[in-house]
Amino acid sequence: MRQTGKYLLSIDRKEICYLQWIIESYDGMASMRTINPINGEIEISIAPCCREDILSLIKSLQEEGSIHINKEKLY
Repeated sequence: MRQTGKYLLSIDRKEICYLQWIIESYDGMASMRTINPINGEIEISIAPCCREDILSLIKSLQEEGSIHINKEKLY
């Protein structure tokens, strides 16, 4: 059995609510929590079968300029 993946990001703090709204609109695929709102640090928990879809979504949002990623770590 595969475990839920974790994706740590540091984004512009003004983008936290927007990203959470987008992530959680994909019902059951992922959830997001804010670790440090001042630094824009968030954690996204991704369902095992949805990893590529969520990572692709985040990359698309970054490419279109909707979010700006300062740091990221996937584990």
